[in-house]
Amino acid sequence: METRVVGTASRDVPQRTRKMTAGLGGGVALEWFDWNVYGLMAAFLAPHFFPSDDPVTSMLSALAVFGAGFFARPIGAAILGPIADRISHKRVMLISITTMAVTSLIIAAMPTYDSIGVAASVILLALRLIQGLATGAEAGVANAIAIELAPPGKQGQYLGLISGTFIQAGIFGSSLCAFFVSAAVPDGALSDWAWRIPFLVGGILGVLVVYLRASLPETLIERAMHSKDELDRVQSSTGDVWRALWKVRFALLAVILVIGSVQIANYAWITGLPNLANGSYEENSTWVFAITTGMGIVWIVSAPYIGKLADHIRPSRAFTIMRLLLVPAFFLMLLYSGPGLGVFSLVMVLGGVVVGFNMSLYNFIAVTLMPKAIRTTGVAVGYALGVSIFGGTSSYLLVWLRSIDMFWVFPVYGAIVALISVAVYREAKRRGYVRVGD
Repeated sequence: METRVVGTASRDVPQRTRKMTAGLGGGVALEWFDWNVYGLMAAFLAPHFFPSDDPVTSMLSALAVFGAGFFARPIGAAILGPIADRISHKRVMLISITTMAVTSLIIAAMPTYDSIGVAASVILLALRLIQGLATGAEAGVANAIAIELAPPGKQGQYLGLISGTFIQAGIFGSSLCAFFVSAAVPDGALSDWAWRIPFLVGGILGVLVVYLRASLPETLIERAMHSKDELDRVQSSTGDVWRALWKVRFALLAVILVIGSVQIANYAWITGLPNLANGSYEENSTWVFAITTGMGIVWIVSAPYIGKLADHIRPSRAFTIMRLLLVPAFFLMLLYSGPGLGVFSLVMVLGGVVVGFNMSLYNFIAVTLMPKAIRTTGVAVGYALGVSIFGGTSSYLLVWLRSIDMFWVFPVYGAIVALISVAVYREAKRRGYVRVGD
């Protein structure tokens, strides 16, 4: 087995560190840009791929395809996670980002239902499934590399930068792109053809990110092969990876809930509520995207500071405080029960701040729960399951519940899962599964 050696000296060379951070974080940002663009454009591409007499039915079909991509993620994590843990973190990251870029370009150029009939719907679904497979291990690999590159004692701050600021930069970038496109094109053009532009932008940016990621070091450490501790050495086979993961299965459950809970809120705020505004309430789309973009700015700025707070007061305490604040934030969305950009702004800004704080921490907390030998696989599988079960269904569930006048169920559901995530995490900590930072 070929094992590469980390250039540990890179921590002491600011220029190399900045370049590696740009490559690592840039890929994370682009993944979220490409992923979120579909969610933001769902209301506009829906009639082109899922035509229906009822706009809500058409939009729900588009959101169902959005969710389908999430359900491919666990399969991608199961396939690519062990490869990353045993052979190469870097190669898996390059595969992921290249696939995202290529599929985004295809979506930007592909024919619609009017041209090729139901084949257009099938192709769109297939592309989203491919994206889900490719990104299944992305979070696990990115965070495994980030925790190795983080300066000692500043893991929370560095993970906040990679998994907070760069993720939010991707989300912010997708919202900003949607805003500029909506503002620049004539009335009706966004629904007609301009929805393709953000996908095109994401594909082109992917070329730059592939170049930056090619400069990343490999973070499998040679000496880990000779460690006596099974959970701190490179595993000799894929089967060994899965056996090691089974030994920490309660920690894996904690990872799933830590990630899944915040993804309910994340996709409610970045795609669910904007689609509710654009589709069901027919708000001015330019203003909807502007408000969503403004929320993203708060997320970008706050992420490293929330990570720094976690380093200062302990990750477990910071996580508990932020996750409990998410409970009342969920119920704030009940205010948006009808058209009105003022109320939409209030819900997006006030609730969004709390969601952003949680988004700054969740990847760091997930990484702390997994041992080094299976960190990529554990975080990737936990991330993929958490996002697919909870995040992938969030937007659809929110819009559907609103359509049947049961909107109140959504915040109750989100609040319950948030409380369960805290309880399971605290129990995992009590059992000794927290391995970094506490």
